[in-house]
Amino acid sequence: MLYILCVIALLFGLAIGSFLNVVIYRLPRRESLARPGSHCPSCDSAIRWYDNIPVVSWLVLRGRCRTCAEPIAVRYLMVEAITAVGFALSAWRFGITWPALVGCVFVAALVAVAFIDYDEMIIPDAIVLPGAVVGLAASIGLDPSRWWVYLVSAVGCAFFFLALVLLWPGGGMGMGDAKMGLFLGAFLGPRVLVAVFVAFLLGSIVGIYLLVVRKATRKTKVPFGPFLAMGGALALYIGQIVIDAYTSIYS
Repeated sequence: MLYILCVIALLFGLAIGSFLNVVIYRLPRRESLARPGSHCPSCDSAIRWYDNIPVVSWLVLRGRCRTCAEPIAVRYLMVEAITAVGFALSAWRFGITWPALVGCVFVAALVAVAFIDYDEMIIPDAIVLPGAVVGLAASIGLDPSRWWVYLVSAVGCAFFFLALVLLWPGGGMGMGDAKMGLFLGAFLGPRVLVAVFVAFLLGSIVGIYLLVVRKATRKTKVPFGPFLAMGGALALYIGQIVIDAYTSIYS
């Protein structure tokens, strides 16, 4: 039954991933997410329904528009595949439960934020602020006796990044990261510690690589949202396992 659930979640994730491609492209440009329908960014021709099947259509068309033959970026396939895998992992980790649904919502928001920040160097308020409210409401609804834990986690993570922004101006952090911290804490609770640790670890590794291999400078701007998104996803699935393992060492 669990395998069937994971397959269903995978297919549902593919469909949501297809919509996230629209969100990632249009939201920063303040365009409608509903109209017009999906169209080729090169020739502006409408994409037929059978050319809009997640992953499959991209592979069948060999990554090119059917009308103008211009390349379709592989990132469209990546967004769909990453979202699908994230949904399947949520189903595998939590089973047929409300936390699995909350996990899927969380993953979808992380994917959108990560790619938008990578493209535009912004973390959109339209996702993380409503997301923080939804996440806090969902977390408290699922675990009402620990409502204060999620509230403290959200506010504490936001203030941590806010302090970095104020104490280290020009250090690469921005208000978007503070709002992202609010969002992560609302969904993850104490697991946000794992998310932040992983984000800084990955960010440090990539930063060193850019400095040593790619000849970047300390002033080279690198969006931190994708690292926070990866840390958030990892914390969702194994964050509590990591915390339990760490605390058991000192118990």
